[in-house]
Amino acid sequence: MYQKITRASAMVALALVATTSHAGNALQDATSYKSEDGDFTIKLKGRVHLDAATADDDVTKLDDDVDLRRLRLGVAGTVMKDWTYTYNYDSESDVGYRVKGAYIGYKGFDHVRISVGNVQQPFSLEELTSSNHIPFMERSLANAFAPSYTIGALVKTWGDHWSFAGGYFDDNLADRHNNNEGSHSLAARFTFNPIDKRGYKIHLGASTVYRNVGSNQTVSYSSRPESYVTDAKLLSSSTLYDVDDTQTYGLEAALIKGSWLLQGEAMRADVSRKDNADPTFDGGYVQAGWIVTGENYRYSGKNGSFKQIKPKSKYGAVELAVRYSTLDLEDKNVTGGEEDNVTLGVNWHINQNLRIMANYVYADASPNRDGLDENADILQLRLQAYF
Repeated sequence: MYQKITRASAMVALALVATTSHAGNALQDATSYKSEDGDFTIKLKGRVHLDAATADDDVTKLDDDVDLRRLRLGVAGTVMKDWTYTYNYDSESDVGYRVKGAYIGYKGFDHVRISVGNVQQPFSLEELTSSNHIPFMERSLANAFAPSYTIGALVKTWGDHWSFAGGYFDDNLADRHNNNEGSHSLAARFTFNPIDKRGYKIHLGASTVYRNVGSNQTVSYSSRPESYVTDAKLLSSSTLYDVDDTQTYGLEAALIKGSWLLQGEAMRADVSRKDNADPTFDGGYVQAGWIVTGENYRYSGKNGSFKQIKPKSKYGAVELAVRYSTLDLEDKNVTGGEEDNVTLGVNWHINQNLRIMANYVYADASPNRDGLDENADILQLRLQAYF
């Protein structure tokens, strides 16, 4: 019954956005409010990602299905101009709890933003770019290392050609709900734009996360084969016990030349254990994109992440993308598998509220989490609405 209700809600939301988005800013105006003195604002936000996938699998059974990837509704705004608030709830999430981005912020200082609550740890260009704007339906295999949303305090600052974000973080909401509290993290990310001109930009970045895992003393890393509908995971380190702490590192780079994009990241996770060997895991990706219809890729130096593609034509914008990604969870006495993926993507940005995506994924796990070699072909589609 719950699935029927959420799917019905998704279709209603899709229909609403489809019928109103042709009015340009009308939808934005309808979902926003500002007091006469400007001291108070509120904005309604939402996203619906409806996916379908089919797979030619090998050893591991991969599901063919239609499913809601995200059904998120939220609000954001300001109080007395300098104080901000954000709350997002995703009824379809099963990772890190369903509350996504719920925090109070302060912006009264020049070029400084402070946020306290359930915030994203500053790690990875791909992770910090909204799921509404990434060129593929799913993030790369290496995203297994990204910590995402946790309880904590985050400080951001920026200049003309750089940005920095850092903070102290506690458990995620799922750990707190399950009484698995005790971990603490320090995270920091620095980005630099040696060239930042209209239509031509270079992005460089580095990030790190130190995590003391606390009394639970366990960690695990795993990844789906870049398809959420398939559900199964070809790689998994399983649960690692007797863990003291982990140190995760990331390097990132991107080149934007008008309607062309080249982007890549390399990541590494070092796990320190008490009574076992200390494994090191690696991952990364490189990808390229081309907006066939001529629009420019849009980038925020303030946040060190990519923004929405805005179509110039009433017929929308068409984007092509290709990615190679890799993840290695084999080291010391851990046999979680190794995987290399190639993903092809075609995106039709119908307007600022609607996008249709198609991905083909070739996944090669040699070996997989069970020590067997396998490969899979996955074809998937997404209808995406957001406001």
